[in-house]
Amino acid sequence: MKLRLEKYLVECGVASRRKIKKAIAEGRATVNGLVEVNDATEVEWGIDVITFDGIIPQKKELKYYIMYKVAGYITAMEDMHNRAIVAELLPDFVDKKSVSPVGRLDKDTEGLLLFTSDGDLSYTMTHPDKKMEKTYYVELDREISEEAISALESGVKFDTDYVSLPSKVEYLTPKSIHLTITEGKYRQVKKMLKAVKNKVTYLKRVQFGNLTLDGMNPGDVREISREDIHI
Repeated sequence: MKLRLEKYLVECGVASRRKIKKAIAEGRATVNGLVEVNDATEVEWGIDVITFDGIIPQKKELKYYIMYKVAGYITAMEDMHNRAIVAELLPDFVDKKSVSPVGRLDKDTEGLLLFTSDGDLSYTMTHPDKKMEKTYYVELDREISEEAISALESGVKFDTDYVSLPSKVEYLTPKSIHLTITEGKYRQVKKMLKAVKNKVTYLKRVQFGNLTLDGMNPGDVREISREDIHI
């Protein structure tokens, strides 16, 4: 079966889709001995000989893991400033060189973080057009009003004049809610609550798409299959 050169390299796990596109454009891939700069060129497993940075990559078994992230770690696999990173929380059975986090959680945010070596899936789940739902448990500094809930559900304006997309709010207690959003702007949840004159005191992502933290404790990492991810 033929597939695009870009997808071929994604399935080999050499890099993320975005990095692969850039690398191909830079002439770092060859097809049957010739430099190929078109990422849409069709190739076939077992027929064409592909190299990437001078190495013939092999199709890898794609891996998927859910982490129950704890506060105090930035979402990164390495950091030049020696800050605590989520890679430190991954157990030895995870090949840290082959997986990357899908999206990010702030340093002080806890909850569900997906890791995978499947660059194609990662790209799809984080693409704005896909509008993947992400649900957060939010504790607040002040009691939340019905007007504030309505505003969050309709979309609120940030300091930058950007207006968030409509969200879903589940009222839990006067000072806690479940907030479901389909965007991934930097510190989005905190900015949304600030827009309704409130402040986040605790934040945990409890669901990403159909994935949840059910049966997990803080710090746990669990391997799942591609079939567990409904997309």
